[in-house]
Amino acid sequence: MYRNTPDPSTERTETHPAEHPVATGASAPIDASVKSRFEEIAPAQPHDVAILRRKLAHWLGELPLDAHSKFNITLAAYEAMANAAAHAYPGETGWTRLYADWAGDTITVSVSDTGCGIDPGRQPAPTSGGRGLPLIDEVTDRMVVGTGAHGTTVTMVWRPAALRQNTAA
Repeated sequence: MYRNTPDPSTERTETHPAEHPVATGASAPIDASVKSRFEEIAPAQPHDVAILRRKLAHWLGELPLDAHSKFNITLAAYEAMANAAAHAYPGETGWTRLYADWAGDTITVSVSDTGCGIDPGRQPAPTSGGRGLPLIDEVTDRMVVGTGAHGTTVTMVWRPAALRQNTAA
């Protein structure tokens, strides 16, 4: 597991079975050092969430995924993190947590903050665009938003074709 923490006792080294599909859909051994989980916590600031996006893209690059799936996962996660940076902590600084898990034929990504939550009656500001959550919904197989006075978590799920092909065999 990737973690942005100085405490080595929190590091996990979970790996997958030896056979996984490559981007072409064929089964091939995968490097045992590939971690099944990714987790980072960073300030909910535009520069910091851009760094998290790059780290997530690097982790995804180690998985047997096609380029389209990697792009969609990175795009959706970044949109959720950008929303946290823009809306979760008005006038304050806070944190965002990015967690990703690869289990079998499924990639799950969660972006969490401990900010003010999403007001159900809130209308997007004219300058904010208001297209982040609809975009995330469009590029995921499933999206769930949990929100309240103590923060928001956007959970996104994908079942990429390359991973589904391997489990059907």
